[in-house]
Amino acid sequence: MVADSKIACLVYAAKSTEDRRGSIPDQLRECRAVIEREHGRSVVGEYSDEAVSAFTHSRGPQLAEAMRHAEELARDGVVELWALHSDRLARGDGRVARHAVEIALWALKRDVAVRTVEDPETFRDLLYAVVTGQRNNEDSRRKGLASAAGRRRAVERGEYTGAKPDGYMRVVEIDGAGLVKKRLDIDPTRRPLIELMFAMALRGKGTAAIALAVNDAGWQTKPLVKHQQPKAWDIQGVLDVLQNPRYAGLSASKGHVLGRGQWPAYISERQHHKLKARFAAPRPTMTPRKREPYLLSRLARCGYCGTGMHCHTGSRRADGSFERKYCCWSHYRGNGARRCPAPRIDADILEAMFASAIHSLLLEGEETPEAGPLVALEPFDGPWTKSPERSRVLEALASGDDGATDVALEALLARMAPELTVLGRTAISGRLARRLELARRTQTWAAQERGGRTDASRQETRELNRLLRGCFAGVSVAMDRQAMTIVAARNAQGASGPVVVRVDRRDFCRYVPVSRSGRVRRTWDDADIIDALREWAADRGRSPKLSDWHFTDPDRPTSHTVRRRFGSWTKALKRAGLNPASRAEYRARQPIR
Repeated sequence: MVADSKIACLVYAAKSTEDRRGSIPDQLRECRAVIEREHGRSVVGEYSDEAVSAFTHSRGPQLAEAMRHAEELARDGVVELWALHSDRLARGDGRVARHAVEIALWALKRDVAVRTVEDPETFRDLLYAVVTGQRNNEDSRRKGLASAAGRRRAVERGEYTGAKPDGYMRVVEIDGAGLVKKRLDIDPTRRPLIELMFAMALRGKGTAAIALAVNDAGWQTKPLVKHQQPKAWDIQGVLDVLQNPRYAGLSASKGHVLGRGQWPAYISERQHHKLKARFAAPRPTMTPRKREPYLLSRLARCGYCGTGMHCHTGSRRADGSFERKYCCWSHYRGNGARRCPAPRIDADILEAMFASAIHSLLLEGEETPEAGPLVALEPFDGPWTKSPERSRVLEALASGDDGATDVALEALLARMAPELTVLGRTAISGRLARRLELARRTQTWAAQERGGRTDASRQETRELNRLLRGCFAGVSVAMDRQAMTIVAARNAQGASGPVVVRVDRRDFCRYVPVSRSGRVRRTWDDADIIDALREWAADRGRSPKLSDWHFTDPDRPTSHTVRRRFGSWTKALKRAGLNPASRAEYRARQPIR
């Protein structure tokens, strides 16, 4: 700029909405043409903001960058900031958006000249800037009201306005008078997705199940903005589709239906109101859930996929406590094939089984102070390099006996530094004492938990969790029908590798607290179900019917459990060696009405 003595010019262009018709390039081109006609000037930078309104917000980051650049150039010479019109820079009221006079004051303080092509007098005086800024703000407000009224009239006529919903495509036509008209039509490539969503919703499926189904089918969202990337469907995305009245052929504005739309519908108006009432129904108020503590919080990991276990607090039980579950993050948050198949594990069962194996998990393979004989040192006054213990070490190494070598090395260490031997044994004894105390506290806590949770037991759970996280680096759990496999990785201090313990789960099913319905929550295997069926038949002298089992005792499995395990009620009776009642016998037992 100093070499050719030209005035440095920065050009700025803006568009309040997405620039689909090339408005910003036209603004820059017109500004450059005017600058070229005025001699002694050169364009040194161009800036532009897209989809940033100057009425509801101040212009975007590119205007701020242009102003900063102008301030730097103004320190070395004359600089001008060019725009097509003053409303490209600012047209706010000074409260929610920048006023034109603020641009004028900034230019006055920074010694920058602001030039516009269509209203060049605006920034030559502060008074002009105030008046023109007020006019720009009023024009923007008036245009906004006129546009809103025009959109409302278009909606009332059944024309579509705004964003194009997923499942539709825009069709442009020219009528007989040569006018361009746009309408919506069903997109054949997205039609199976939308029809699948509405079909599942009308069959009573929830938004989570619908999102999982469409993700498993390989569908992704269709972004409204071109620079956005498709993503997996979530609950909110499915809900937006199901509650959108346009899919029922209804024309709406700002949430209010104003008439019938001139486009094909996916569902009927009645079906739309049915879905809207179903998904818009307020949820019943519930007692706020407490933050229940978990024994293996931030410690348990899934034995199948290796991810951390999510501690989930559910609904309130009859005894006032809350349901607690352990669920791996992959199963809790994952979708489709990447979701871990490991089911949720009842926290009461998992923690009771962990407490039963706590001794093995903490102490198995640990070094004890009694390991190895206690060495009685012989009297010797010389240095340890000439002691008999050093000779025994050399002899043991020469013979290759590892056991004798360990004993000789321990005796030599006792000769060299007797205090280190005492401290080592004391440290081992202290660590074992602390772990034994922790195992005792955990088992005592587990026995108290069977009688119900209290504030004292919750506080003890938090304290035990803190102590366990100090002993273990991680606890991996994997549950199957027969047992739970626990793999505990102890911390580096005194660790001897991971400890694997397998605990039979059938011994712990009867200690689970009751649910809200009063039934004992336990896991039934095939043998237990068959025994329950045979016991019922032996007491009554006939095979049980499905209707006999609906209101059975809490100590027996429910009919749903029996059918889910064996496939049907008849198959379960045949597995138990019982004959299902025939149709004639069933009718004969019915009372005469």
